[in-house]
Amino acid sequence: MKNREISKNLIYLSKFLYFYFFSSISNKELPSRPHLVPSDFVGINIASNDNEETDEYIFNKIQELSIKNLRIYFSYKDFNTHKQRIINKCKNFNGKLIVNLSVPPEEAHLISTESGLLVWKNFITKFFNEFRHIPFDIEIGSTINRKSWTNLPYKSFFRIWSVAYHIVKLNNRRIIGPNITDFEPHVNFGILAKLKNKHQLTDTQSNNLFAERTIEPEPFDHRVLSRFFSKILKIDLYKKSSIYKFISNKYEIKKIISSNAFWSIKRIGRLRDNPQDYQAKYLTRYFTMLAAKGDFDQIFWGPLICQREGLINDNTDESEYPELEQVTFYNQAKGYLSSYSHRPSFYACKFFNSLIPGSTFIKNYSSIPEIQILEFEKNDRVIHVIWTMNSHISDIFDFYLPTSIDRAEIKNYLGNNIESIQSITENPYFLIWHVQDRPTIIQKGKVISDLVVDPKLNYFHLHDPQWTGIIQADDKNTSDLIRNHCHPSILSVPDQVSSLRKSRNAVWVKNIPGYGKVVIKKPLKIYAHKIFLNRNKPNKSMRSWNGAMSLLNKGLNTADPIALFSLKNDKSQLENYYISRYVEGFTFNDLAQHFFNQNIFHGFSKREIFEQCATFINKMHSRGIYFRDLSAGNIIIIISNRSFDFSLIDTGRIKDFDNRLSFQAKKTLRFADMVRLLNKFDWEVRNIFLKKYFQLNNRKLSIFNKFTFLKYDLHVSFTRFRKTLYKK
Repeated sequence: MKNREISKNLIYLSKFLYFYFFSSISNKELPSRPHLVPSDFVGINIASNDNEETDEYIFNKIQELSIKNLRIYFSYKDFNTHKQRIINKCKNFNGKLIVNLSVPPEEAHLISTESGLLVWKNFITKFFNEFRHIPFDIEIGSTINRKSWTNLPYKSFFRIWSVAYHIVKLNNRRIIGPNITDFEPHVNFGILAKLKNKHQLTDTQSNNLFAERTIEPEPFDHRVLSRFFSKILKIDLYKKSSIYKFISNKYEIKKIISSNAFWSIKRIGRLRDNPQDYQAKYLTRYFTMLAAKGDFDQIFWGPLICQREGLINDNTDESEYPELEQVTFYNQAKGYLSSYSHRPSFYACKFFNSLIPGSTFIKNYSSIPEIQILEFEKNDRVIHVIWTMNSHISDIFDFYLPTSIDRAEIKNYLGNNIESIQSITENPYFLIWHVQDRPTIIQKGKVISDLVVDPKLNYFHLHDPQWTGIIQADDKNTSDLIRNHCHPSILSVPDQVSSLRKSRNAVWVKNIPGYGKVVIKKPLKIYAHKIFLNRNKPNKSMRSWNGAMSLLNKGLNTADPIALFSLKNDKSQLENYYISRYVEGFTFNDLAQHFFNQNIFHGFSKREIFEQCATFINKMHSRGIYFRDLSAGNIIIIISNRSFDFSLIDTGRIKDFDNRLSFQAKKTLRFADMVRLLNKFDWEVRNIFLKKYFQLNNRKLSIFNKFTFLKYDLHVSFTRFRKTLYKK
């Protein structure tokens, strides 16, 4: 059976690729044509539970969100349950209802038999008899390209479709399908071709258009063949949308919907500290991009109420999450009504739905995925929705005149008023003008090349004829204070005595009155071959800034980056400054010396410190950070009020991955960090650290794992011996 499914997928793929490469969709497509965004653009998946009060709660929330499209899953055992109850209550719903009729996975294998197919037919017939007074469309198919979820092979899908198609048409209803999950357009293409041959073509094509796999909505999909080919094929959300539109046009299907899409709190939380905020950002960015593209008629979010994906958190434990994927079958709203709480994504959806559906898309002012500047018009108002991809930044005054920004009403993605903005970051902003004040865009959207930022912070850009720069500060007055005391034109490198370090880099402390101490770092010497090899890379100060920002983005402590300045057109790569907060604390060099003859450090035992350190380093690795220079001098222990924490400094060599460093696949990178950190400590300390680190990864520490440390010890000893001989 498995080989048959693989064979069928290969056939679908070959036919689709022939269609793809001999059509115009191989060219990248961006939003270009003005069009009306449907007023009922946004939809939501709903389910209730045994408590009938939940029904009223759901409809109140739908009304608050102003959503006009509902989708409900319904299967064999759902008669006389909350599913039947809530469908009956949809009779008075002022919108559209889609019911996805599904075969229970545990009975899917019976569809290959005549008796099993008869059960399906009787189920469809009974459903129409029970709900003939309710207006609805029927969707057949739910993630059918994931047989491990549905237990439904393609052959069985065509059998249930054929039965359902005739009953649906007999009842003068619309049929929707086939609801393929993720980006696998060849499956849509192959299934629609087969349905057309059988004269059973769908009225509306449905696909989940799942974007979670790209982590954020905008990037080229790295799971299409590989990361290398993603840069060649350039298949992003816009192009995916175009492909499905082309498929619909080929089969003369007039409507397309995305039945279910979401960003899971659990998945976002693997890399971020504040996953609920990111879910809200992604919802706004995803909905706005598809509204601007104009190919899809409706876009459905996943569950309304759910602990991982819902706009409303049911606040249940992770252990209560259902085994069957919610995207395949959303069965019920778990938990208790009294424990439900709105997530930021609820307010993001509410605000988006109040502004963009029913508007006219006018223009796209960017041609790269790193930044989006999209213009809509509604009720004599011009609306610009602006943002960048994660961690990018752009100076807003590169695109807008200050007078235009002054006249705009500015709101964030939650609908809150914003007094002013200096930068475009990953946080979506809505700029709203009266149509008479329509702004003029100075140039196409672009981001500051190679610069990484933390979106939780505020940034002010240096507008200087000789220097480029950025300052991180709470407000303009603080930014001006930092600029006035640390502008590169007034900085001078102190002598050896006054510096913290002065070799390849000069590092010194400066006190800013009314602000505090900062650490300034400037490169002094770069070897000629390094200048050549690094000519296309960010300069050393920018690499330090980016490393620190990557740590902050992943919820890890570091000395706060304050400013970055670089001389324009600097070929020497020496005229740049990185400025960070001065951090008071003890380095691990201090710990190594202290623990050489004592067991307690400022009231804390070795076990307390190094078990917590192992937790900190594992969190760093789990969030995709490879430090590359994790020496004992680059990790600081900060002690305050009988507690302690860790902070990382000297961040110029950090490599930030898009996903976690897998313990197995990236074990070499993990160990490369740990051997440097623990080199100055004895095996008592190493064992405490490693046992905790391995325990956090559900692994057991073995004698073989220690060989890497012994090898590095030999390497360090040999290096020291060689340097001693060289000096003699």
